[in-house]
Amino acid sequence: MKLSTKRTLAAVGVLGLVGVGLALHTGTGTPSAWGIADIAAICPLGAIEAAVASKTFVPPLLIGFAIVVALVALVGRAFCAWGCPVPLVRRVFGVKEKPGDRPRPAERDGANDSRTWVLGATVLTTAAFGFPVFCLICPVGLTVATFIALWRVFQFSEVTLSLVVFPLILVLEVLVLRKWCHRFCPLGALLSLLSRLNRTLRPTVAEDACLQCAGGSCSRCAQVCPEGIDLHHPAESVSLAECTKCGACREACPASAIRFPLLPRGRAKTPKRVTTGECEGDEEVAPAA
Repeated sequence: MKLSTKRTLAAVGVLGLVGVGLALHTGTGTPSAWGIADIAAICPLGAIEAAVASKTFVPPLLIGFAIVVALVALVGRAFCAWGCPVPLVRRVFGVKEKPGDRPRPAERDGANDSRTWVLGATVLTTAAFGFPVFCLICPVGLTVATFIALWRVFQFSEVTLSLVVFPLILVLEVLVLRKWCHRFCPLGALLSLLSRLNRTLRPTVAEDACLQCAGGSCSRCAQVCPEGIDLHHPAESVSLAECTKCGACREACPASAIRFPLLPRGRAKTPKRVTTGECEGDEEVAPAA
């Protein structure tokens, strides 16, 4: 099964859990506020907005945020590829990413990252208006809200304006703002900041198997990465903190030289290569077999 299919099934599974919660009244919530009984993990951006809006920092919010920080430290931005429903909605509408849509290193350089500015504006507007403004247009929340609205139509024959308003805003963001995830998403910006703590499950290259390290011209991994990461030229690439663990690089590698080990295992000691400098800048390279 292709990884893209697995990611689609994972996103569908997240919505499926919402449906199970609605059908069985388990109270497990949604991706924005999921939990069991008194244990809850809220969307990290939602937690910050709620704290800013209420001007209080209650223990459940802090505990929920700490849970999210721990998860991101473990799996990085995996939610963006495996749990976020936005890529699923894009596939439903046939919206395909173009090479020009991918971020460039300069666009992920601190103040040049437009997502960071949107994140700052999100917090400021929340403080100014006293409620989480971004939640009204968050594509993750809109997808879940649309799903819930459709559910209530079938379960209770309850028809509301949300059946029209939510999908319209969502379609606008998905179809018109094609670069939403890479240019505007404040949740993605926050996850990127938190994922700087991540050191596990990062892509590594086995130099003894890599075609480029052997003097070839292969650059498939860099070409297919939706985040613009180049494993062979880290100094000129988007940071590995942006990796969403989507596995596109591993799937595209013709030599199966890319792996996602749980922990980094240091640099490989391999024979002298035909070409020089191609793989010498790798941050984390798996040892030769």
